[in-house]
Amino acid sequence: MDTLWCAVFGALLAPAPRYAPARMQFGNFKNPFASKNDGATTIALTIGFNVADRGQRSVLGQLDAIAADADTSTSEGIARLCGDTSLALLRRRSEWVSCSGTVAHRGTDDDALLFFDRLVIQEAAKFDDRDSSTTIDAALSAAGLGARSAPPTLAVVCVIGCVMGDREAQLGGTSFSGDAARLQTALQELAAAAEGEVFAFELLWVPGGDDETLDADAVMIDWPELMPC
Repeated sequence: MDTLWCAVFGALLAPAPRYAPARMQFGNFKNPFASKNDGATTIALTIGFNVADRGQRSVLGQLDAIAADADTSTSEGIARLCGDTSLALLRRRSEWVSCSGTVAHRGTDDDALLFFDRLVIQEAAKFDDRDSSTTIDAALSAAGLGARSAPPTLAVVCVIGCVMGDREAQLGGTSFSGDAARLQTALQELAAAAEGEVFAFELLWVPGGDDETLDADAVMIDWPELMPC
């Protein structure tokens, strides 16, 4: 089954330099003298949806609109993309059918952005083998000339944000599956992040085309961590 993966990539911005105290080694324990503003936290969230109506008001239609309107050339645009996407997903809480998430803090901005890059590559690889079908029906649909309605489908949305400071404790730990409350808290954290606090943001979703579908088998293979929420 051919599907399209859509991504909006926020170019990594060099955050404003901040004073960093001398490092102290505490093994696997957090430095008790570190400031909550030190380093940055990468928040990766994956949500499963059951999309019966593929219209503009569906989650897929809304993500299309948000992506089309995004300006990722400025820090303001990246922060707005992060906020708009997170709010849109929060407002669809009743539509969530499965979820998972990862929260990881790194003590320096560079380490956090490196972890963000690796996580984006890892997640994007799950979408890479889904190419758009090139058919007359697809072309007509894209031009607004298609006569048939888009079929129902499962959908998977992944957001990854790198935000300033240590947010692990307030988000309840490092990883979760099937916990809607933690997903909601993490989305609220991303939605509330100010312009200077969002270092990078990535948005991925599938399917992308109106004639494309995603079935339960594909979801289970590529996103085994997704659990009902």
